[in-house]
Amino acid sequence: MTTSWLLLLVNIAATWCCSTVHVSTPDGDTVIGRTMELDNPGSEMTFGGLRLGVDPSDPDTDDLPYNVSVHRQDELVGKLSLAVCNSCKPFKTTIGYVSVDLVAHVPASVLTPGTSLTVAITTDGMNEKGLTVSTQVFHQSVLYMQPSAPEASGTTNVCFAAFADWVLGTFDSVKSLRKALKHTKIVGPKQGLVENPDLAVYAGLHWSIDDASEHIVLEVLDGVIKMHNNTVGVVTNQPDFTWHLRNLNNFVNLRSDWPRNLEIQVQTDSEGSEFQPEVGLVPDVSKAGHGFNLLGLPGDYSPPSRFVRLFYLRQYAVLRFPPKERKGKAKYTDSIALVTGLLNNVWINKGTVPDPPPIKEGTPPGFGEFTQYTVVKIPEARLFFYKDYVGTQWRKVRLGALIKKGVFSSKEGAPPDPVPLVEGTVSIKDVTALFTASGSSTCEPDDDDDASSCES
Repeated sequence: MTTSWLLLLVNIAATWCCSTVHVSTPDGDTVIGRTMELDNPGSEMTFGGLRLGVDPSDPDTDDLPYNVSVHRQDELVGKLSLAVCNSCKPFKTTIGYVSVDLVAHVPASVLTPGTSLTVAITTDGMNEKGLTVSTQVFHQSVLYMQPSAPEASGTTNVCFAAFADWVLGTFDSVKSLRKALKHTKIVGPKQGLVENPDLAVYAGLHWSIDDASEHIVLEVLDGVIKMHNNTVGVVTNQPDFTWHLRNLNNFVNLRSDWPRNLEIQVQTDSEGSEFQPEVGLVPDVSKAGHGFNLLGLPGDYSPPSRFVRLFYLRQYAVLRFPPKERKGKAKYTDSIALVTGLLNNVWINKGTVPDPPPIKEGTPPGFGEFTQYTVVKIPEARLFFYKDYVGTQWRKVRLGALIKKGVFSSKEGAPPDPVPLVEGTVSIKDVTALFTASGSSTCEPDDDDDASSCES
């Protein structure tokens, strides 16, 4: 195996897992589903060279501290830019948006002694115009762009760590963003923050950006912005997006119909009484079970495998049973159900992905990923859904309802405090009453209910 292939396999194995998939609705809207996976919160995490830990006031938490936040027009965001990137600064929003923010606590050990810093890193969101962004880890973005001099006019320096905020708070469409990118520098972390060049890969990001009519993937490779038209409707992590597109061709043997080999079948039973009966025609998949049309579909959690799995499963599902509008059901029921099922195919349970070893002695330990949260976004309808690892019930935010007197989340509107994303409770509905003669249950719902405690 060549050195280049070894490096590629190491890069894939060391990934953070995130997956995005699109499903079209009967009337042409797009339902976008995304899972977020990061490190185990029991260890520190490196982001752009900064070691970020969980809230020190709750060191035993099993959950990363995510908030769902409402960002109003004319709000100062991107404050992390000053600490992480050169020649980049916070900016004021012109468009309001809802986002999922990772609340990170930077310990004093990496700042001035005796000080600490709490920052919010936007990982996903949708603005009031229906533009959405999903931030995903992409180790190949080791080299971002060199910032323009402060006195240079006509060019905007945007810190990679605040890029999602800048997009959501500034642009109403992919078209307007694309125009602005011609005069934009996406700037990487300060050199001094990256203690070891090997750690620079953990600052690598790319973005899945969508509105009601356009869908793109944006990557920065060797200091150059690469924009891809995401017609396949899938995004994972490294390698680069073009590599994933070519890799889909390696699975052309998969099929949507029932596999048959009628041309080569052989009868194994014999008519003579002196012979024992065998098994009939071979090969005959009907005697072996079902699902063999997908034999060879990769089932691991690496980015290439997740990309292939989401693409083929979505394509075959839509080919045979495309989402429909059903009487008496919400408009997007079929499409959301399909997206949910697809995301379940790349859902990572705690402990499934192991902790890799440290990059080198003295650096932070590796991490084992699991799915911290999942979102569904419908740009056309301005709908944003989210759920966490434990709470499997979708929670919906209607962005249109946050507009007061023509202004998104005015001061008289929604409360300013963010809402914790993690509920921490399993979404279970007690239906015992449906099976009792009186129509009501004599047992109070309780997490510790068992058969004996509910006897009448």
